[in-house]
Amino acid sequence: MLPRHNRIVEPGDFRQVVRRGDKRVTAHLIVYRCPSELVRVGVIVTAKCGNAVVRNTLRRRTRAITRTLIDGGSLTGDVIFRFRCEGSVPSFIELKSEIDDAVSAWSRP
Repeated sequence: MLPRHNRIVEPGDFRQVVRRGDKRVTAHLIVYRCPSELVRVGVIVTAKCGNAVVRNTLRRRTRAITRTLIDGGSLTGDVIFRFRCEGSVPSFIELKSEIDDAVSAWSRP
């Protein structure tokens, strides 16, 4: 689990990042990023994505991937991962690839 200081938990913070942040769209995710002094992560998985087991699996996988990105220093600011539940559930490897691509797109000029 991510430490509390690395999580976005307040609804107002989620709204601010989604409304004001930059957006990247992948096959399974919409990734929002807003500049911030802290590095915080939020995950949105709606009920359309499946039952509680599927939703919690997606959250856990996303947090595990982002924990390595935070420790490596490649993730900056407030980032929200919103799942697009149109089709199959991504495997861990697919999800890691999509998150890495979205995060690295912000570091390119």
